[in-house]
Amino acid sequence: MSSRREFIQCAGASAIALACPAVAEVATRIASRPIPGTGERLPIVGLGNSSVFREGDVARTRDLLTLFMKHGGAYVDTAGRSRFTVAQFVREKNVHDRLFVGTYVGATDPQEMRKELASVQEAQGGGTLDLVLTRNIGDYVDNPWKYRQLKDAGITRYIGVARSQARFYEPMMQLIEARVVDFVQVNYSLLEPESDRRVLPTARDKGVAVITNRPFINGEYFSIVRDRELPYWAAEFDCDSWAQFTLKFILSNPAVNCVLTETSNLKHALDNLGAGLGRLPDESMRRRMLEVIREIV
Repeated sequence: MSSRREFIQCAGASAIALACPAVAEVATRIASRPIPGTGERLPIVGLGNSSVFREGDVARTRDLLTLFMKHGGAYVDTAGRSRFTVAQFVREKNVHDRLFVGTYVGATDPQEMRKELASVQEAQGGGTLDLVLTRNIGDYVDNPWKYRQLKDAGITRYIGVARSQARFYEPMMQLIEARVVDFVQVNYSLLEPESDRRVLPTARDKGVAVITNRPFINGEYFSIVRDRELPYWAAEFDCDSWAQFTLKFILSNPAVNCVLTETSNLKHALDNLGAGLGRLPDESMRRRMLEVIREIV
């Protein structure tokens, strides 16, 4: 029978590991969690705005998303040019129902918002968008109706905001408390755990889905743990790498629906996906993990 160990062996074997025939797909599909309010299940490891999306590299995008989907991944975060690179894959492979795409809107004028999003819809081959996000959190606080209209008009199924700095936690909390967002995307990791003080627990209480960003702090995390041995007790929650160490910490928070990982490297993508398999640390282990990182820092 295929096992998680076989998955990890494939992950370490080669960046060409798009196909590991010895590993049954059912044994290597990452876990999922329900979206509050609808119960729709969302796989817990997602893809951030990868450089191959931003560069419009269709071939490498195809390889990365094929690998991602093979192991049960669905959430893909797209902004700017990335929206159209991923949309091309969605249209050509007809995978509207298999991927869950987060699309950023930059405009704040209602007509311009619809025009901008219509171009993404067209690129995907038509149909309703999965999730529309904005970084213009102040505009959302002042004019939530503009974003609600996108749902009412059938342009998107879900709406939300995305930020990655603590100074935006307060307005994000306002939106959560007002119940005018379906999703919030916020930074959260072993090096940046502060959003767990109020944002994450409040989102869980109010039925708002949480996507987390910056798990590796733009690579800073790896510069800190590089050349250090992974604690032996990480095996107790099926952790095989430092990348999985922080990802499993994030995912062990019950408020988190999905963690975004950003890479264009297939081997790294497989390693990240491995965090969505097997056990997660309990509360005592989470405290131990934080202590390890604090001692290093």
